[in-house]
Amino acid sequence: MKRASSRQSVKTTKTPSAQSLSPDARRLFQEAVSHHQAKRFQKAKAGYDKILSQFPTHPDSLHLRGLLAYQQGHNSLAVIGIEQAIAQDPSKPHYHFNFGLVMEKEERWDDAIVAYRQACRLNPAYVEAMANLGNVYRRQRQWENAITTFQQALTFKPQSPDLHNNLGVVYKEKEAPDQALDQYRQALALAPQHAEALNNMGVVLQDQGKLAEAAEAFHQALTLKPAYANAHYHLGLVCLWQGREDAALSCFQRSADLTYNHGRGIAPAFVTKARVKHDYEQLHFLAAQTPAAPPLPDHYQEVLTTLYHRIAQSSSDSIFLKLTSEEQVQMAPSFNRIVSIRPTGILEGSAINPSLNIEAIETRYFSTSPEAMYVDELLTEQAMTHIRSFCLESTIWKRDYQNGYIGTFLANGFACPLLLQIAEELRTRFPKIFQHHQLQQAWAFKHDSALRGLNMHADAAAVNVNFWITPNEANRNPESGGLVVWDKEAPDDWDFAEYNNDKNKHKIQKFLENSGAKPITIPHSQNRAVIFNSNLFHETDVIDFQDNYESRRINVTLLYGHRQKIRST
Repeated sequence: MKRASSRQSVKTTKTPSAQSLSPDARRLFQEAVSHHQAKRFQKAKAGYDKILSQFPTHPDSLHLRGLLAYQQGHNSLAVIGIEQAIAQDPSKPHYHFNFGLVMEKEERWDDAIVAYRQACRLNPAYVEAMANLGNVYRRQRQWENAITTFQQALTFKPQSPDLHNNLGVVYKEKEAPDQALDQYRQALALAPQHAEALNNMGVVLQDQGKLAEAAEAFHQALTLKPAYANAHYHLGLVCLWQGREDAALSCFQRSADLTYNHGRGIAPAFVTKARVKHDYEQLHFLAAQTPAAPPLPDHYQEVLTTLYHRIAQSSSDSIFLKLTSEEQVQMAPSFNRIVSIRPTGILEGSAINPSLNIEAIETRYFSTSPEAMYVDELLTEQAMTHIRSFCLESTIWKRDYQNGYIGTFLANGFACPLLLQIAEELRTRFPKIFQHHQLQQAWAFKHDSALRGLNMHADAAAVNVNFWITPNEANRNPESGGLVVWDKEAPDDWDFAEYNNDKNKHKIQKFLENSGAKPITIPHSQNRAVIFNSNLFHETDVIDFQDNYESRRINVTLLYGHRQKIRST
């Protein structure tokens, strides 16, 4: 879902003041501003630096140099520069606005609120600052403050479709879907071609089970914005829930193509060592196992090999490698492209093991409190072989994480006919567990041989199915390598950003300690599925697998339904 219209961009609309500068410095300042506006950042910085060497307290130069640092991702320098500008001239509302942007980027939400509120105090009609303030309040679950702020902005700009759309997002997250729909419709009355409002309206209708109306909203959004990957993804979910698997797969594939096979090269300045190691190993695996796979460009293979060997020479304290300019150019065409997907169709027979005792499994699930149990031999041998080959051979692993694992998602290449067959058979074979819940999301993670897996978190779903597909002989410690589920659910008043964010791990740990939570450790075993209440906190157990490509720990996760309120006991 497109949560809100794009955050307002940095403010440089007013002509910066050149007062207190000499005539030569004034000309240099205007040249620096022109370079800045044209995104010639190095020349702009050189100009600001030269001015500040002569006039070290010039507020506009301090502000713009700080803003330039923000635009280049140097947030700590941006903080220093803009704070210095505010100290010299605290009366400029756009200084505070841009400082709020930096605070948002740093996730310093309280400081962002202070900055935007000050911008609004200095300019009571500063609609952009109100919009950003409303979005921060929404992010902080301060619903009434968010609603009041957007309503205030609408008094100054009542014909703004973006403000109505953003207010709709607040109501949606506040679990007031009818009010959300009203705001989306007001946005569309003002701007019938507002693709984000159409997409957001479709998501609410989808959640309400109004699938035909949701599909129509997504189709309209895609008519206006054919390359809208998120709308393709949600339309795919609607098609899946309607039993139209082929149409769903087409939507998911289109989403993946728009995300990765768009033809625009990605040239990262830094790349994680885990990603380099995985891609290098997969490249060699494909060359040995699947000669018919589309070849990668020679220069990409060369730079990947260079980076792989550089890992051994780099500091073990760093998880990243820095690329040279030449390496970025060589990486760009192929790094994030899905080169090959192994065809993996549905099976003629069942994908779920027909020998499973359904009644006994469902009884065991509901006899546990809270619901958390595991099932061995979940898939048929054929299904396990095919889904594992799909994961090994498909170059869909584009999301890398600092703990050293990499992922793929339903919207980003992971969707294949067999995966959807497994997901639907689970739902229909275990009706008491899954009830009316539909598949909401699916992903898989590949882990490095001994690096840390997923940190403590909960998921925004009702039922979580997590199964492992790596052979047992790859696991050096058969008593670990699986999942640790804690017997306490995330509090009802925590949102996704609180219970599914690595930055909140200490808060989560403190909650579990204070509530007397106890861990349930489920060791890794190939074809073992852990089925549990998705609202329970869980984390990857200690990993110690053989250090080669085919021994990488791979888990597949399927999420069904929406997060449920904690049931009283």
